[in-house]
Amino acid sequence: MERWEIAIIGAGAAGLMAAQAAAKAQRAQGRPVSVVVLEGNPKPGKKLLATGNGRCNLTNLDAGPAHYHGDVALAAPLLEACPPSRVLEEFQAMGLLCRADGEGRVYPRNLQAAAVLQILRQACQELGVTLACDWGVASLAREAGGFRLESAQGERLWCARCVLACGGKASPKHSWEGGGYALAQALGHRVTELRPALTALKSPKKCLRSLKGMRVRAKASLLAAGKPLYQESGEVLFGEGSLSGICVFNLSAHLPENGTGVEVSLDLLEDLPYRDALAYVESQAKAHPSRQAWELFAGALNLRVGEELLKELSVPKEACFQDLSRQQLRKAASLAKDWRFPVTGTGGWEGAQVTAGGVPLGEVDTATLESKKCPGLYLAGELLHLHGDCGGYNLHWAWATGLAAGQSAGGRKGKGIC
Repeated sequence: MERWEIAIIGAGAAGLMAAQAAAKAQRAQGRPVSVVVLEGNPKPGKKLLATGNGRCNLTNLDAGPAHYHGDVALAAPLLEACPPSRVLEEFQAMGLLCRADGEGRVYPRNLQAAAVLQILRQACQELGVTLACDWGVASLAREAGGFRLESAQGERLWCARCVLACGGKASPKHSWEGGGYALAQALGHRVTELRPALTALKSPKKCLRSLKGMRVRAKASLLAAGKPLYQESGEVLFGEGSLSGICVFNLSAHLPENGTGVEVSLDLLEDLPYRDALAYVESQAKAHPSRQAWELFAGALNLRVGEELLKELSVPKEACFQDLSRQQLRKAASLAKDWRFPVTGTGGWEGAQVTAGGVPLGEVDTATLESKKCPGLYLAGELLHLHGDCGGYNLHWAWATGLAAGQSAGGRKGKGIC
């Protein structure tokens, strides 16, 4: 049976970052590198390659506690100890140049997720890390001052310390479908309720079919029984039976558990107060009485979106501006400022970018990510009860926790290593 000082389960963002950090820590102490990364897929980094639509939004210059949900208070010290500048220094040392867009989202300079994965793999290889693909962990147990791991094919190995970095349940086609939670539970950890987050919101509103593929800039608000829960401005994408886009993804993190009486409100004229929106449509109706009613918002909104707004007023197709009553003009302005979409659910795990819930941060040392339940075990990334907004925050958490776990695991001397 092979014996290793450190075994890392999962060759994703957190796992690969932990691997190179652990190897560097071992070298810094003058010890031989003894790190193996176990990956169940044929190749590493499957989910990483899909991030940012293949461009890899690897962090955000504004990454901090305000952009996270879950055990935020416990995560704050680690986020402060590993700001975006620390992550970028790490990648620069590996040879990766990055750039930020106007909203603080940081990407590799060549806009290729494949380049980020390649840089991480090269760093691990140069440090002497061993990567074992098609090695899905079926069991993980305490044994002889360390851990015994067994694959689905019956392969076995022993390690002094183990890092769980195998991701969550989101996007199962790119991940292990949450198998890491069972491993953590087998070693004494609790797992909170798991929910898909950063996902589209389903709505039965009929206009979504005709608007499929259209994008608008709006302020999106999540409402429950008419009361606002969260709001964010950004691009909204209309799909058949759904709303998506970064701001909608962020709304999904605040969806109440019972999910009844929930709506999304879109303010399509965020920069105009209602009175100015009303003044606009009234001036248009007065100045251009012979124009067709569906053109009421032609100078202010996407044409098809404006047409759908007018359909909700039940205005006849042949109607002109002069046929619109003052009440209808008021209703049109109100719709542009508060267009409601009933929410019936989310896009589910298949459409989710991240998992909400996980192993409580109170069960690990948040400086080192070592388990308080099982010494020698470390947890990193999406397995933990913390997830971020859309925009690079979740990858930042993966890098930060991977660095902390790897440095801590690699900085300790192994026991029983041959």
